[in-house]
Amino acid sequence: MSEKLREEDVKLLQLLQRMRAQIAHFAQDLDALKDTLAAMEHLLEERSLSLIKARDPLLQGYGVRASDPSTGLLNKEAFGEALERVFATDEAFTVVTFEVDRFKEIRQRFGHPVADEVLRCIGQLVHRALRVTDVAGRLDGESFALILRRIAGDRAFGVCERLRMSVQKYPWNQLHPELKVTISLGFASRDDEATAQAVLARADRFRAEAKSSGHNQTFPGMYY
Repeated sequence: MSEKLREEDVKLLQLLQRMRAQIAHFAQDLDALKDTLAAMEHLLEERSLSLIKARDPLLQGYGVRASDPSTGLLNKEAFGEALERVFATDEAFTVVTFEVDRFKEIRQRFGHPVADEVLRCIGQLVHRALRVTDVAGRLDGESFALILRRIAGDRAFGVCERLRMSVQKYPWNQLHPELKVTISLGFASRDDEATAQAVLARADRFRAEAKSSGHNQTFPGMYY
């Protein structure tokens, strides 16, 4: 009986040693995955900056600090500088501001990691929606802004609607089965505004109107 117990002890020890070796192996793999992920994030940040700088000579001169780390878009300060540069050219342009609808509820219900991934995906969708001459930035939290250069009116509304639909149709259920994400947008052309900030403020007022009148829409719409 004692010999049988000793044999079982040996087998148990062997199993424990094997499990320890496997855990150590998995830990090494996990560390390697973390290093790979960090390298990929660094490359993504560099690529985002390259894309930002390649859009137009007006946008050259921004460094790493100009990029929002969560989305790859310009941060608030850099976007403001880009807006001032475009305004100074006297060219036609439209400013769009938009907000992720009920973002605080998303963060509270699904957690910070999911909310952060929502912002990252929004940044990717914005990149895909814009032309090389356009500009995009994250103003703060769930608020974003775009500069659509040399277009206004119905064309600007069309860009807003394409972006809105791309967000609505994105497979958010891959992040969580119950997750749904929409955005509310407002846009304004330069018209007779005296400053770039006045154009931005008007677009933001329209964005607030879109949000207060039901979310998931662009204001002013086709019937305003």
